[in-house]
Amino acid sequence: MEIEVEEKEGFNVVSPVGELDVYTVPLFRKVVLKLEGDRKHDLILDLTRLTFIDSSGLGSLIEIYQKMNAAQGEIAYVIDNPRILKILKLVELDKVFRLFSNLGRALQHVGATGGYVDEEFFSDHT
Repeated sequence: MEIEVEEKEGFNVVSPVGELDVYTVPLFRKVVLKLEGDRKHDLILDLTRLTFIDSSGLGSLIEIYQKMNAAQGEIAYVIDNPRILKILKLVELDKVFRLFSNLGRALQHVGATGGYVDEEFFSDHT
């Protein structure tokens, strides 16, 4: 797994590439939690280049969400893979996470108060 980190419009954008599974979760957690530990509490997880996610990967997304929430940080998830979106919907994380279909929409809406889901995009993938 490769993980890219960059800052855009005041948000850290973390983009894992490949599979987020039991083997790659430790590295993913280390990178993201280091950002949180550095007091960088605004985060966008760009998951558009993920090809696979297992239960440990889902667990890491939940853990990161909880830590960001506790630190009163903003967090959003960018997902365009219908298979990964289906998994999130199966476990009802689409009702908890702020989901966006692309990074541009996430950057545009993530600072707004309240939840946001790109209904037009996600209605096509139910």
